[in-house]
Amino acid sequence: MYVEDKVLPDGAIEIKVTHRQNAHMPARLQNRRIKSQDEQTHYTDDEACDLPAGTRLDVRVQMPEDSIWNQKQVLVSAPQQEHSATSAVNK
Repeated sequence: MYVEDKVLPDGAIEIKVTHRQNAHMPARLQNRRIKSQDEQTHYTDDEACDLPAGTRLDVRVQMPEDSIWNQKQVLVSAPQQEHSATSAVNK
């Protein structure tokens, strides 16, 4: 499987999952995934496919500087930084 991601102009994230057969590899290393058991139909190379049940897809994103998340992180870390500075002076 191959996962391709793209950030859209509105900030939404589009994730596309496609099958990769690796046809350039020796036959024993090719990924011939069966799409349908009834007809023994296989996915073609670069065909859109679903993630198998139970599969977890981790996504890491970079938040804009002015995002609500980053604004909250500044508020949370400010008291901790102030406490650290006070502790250093009192030593």
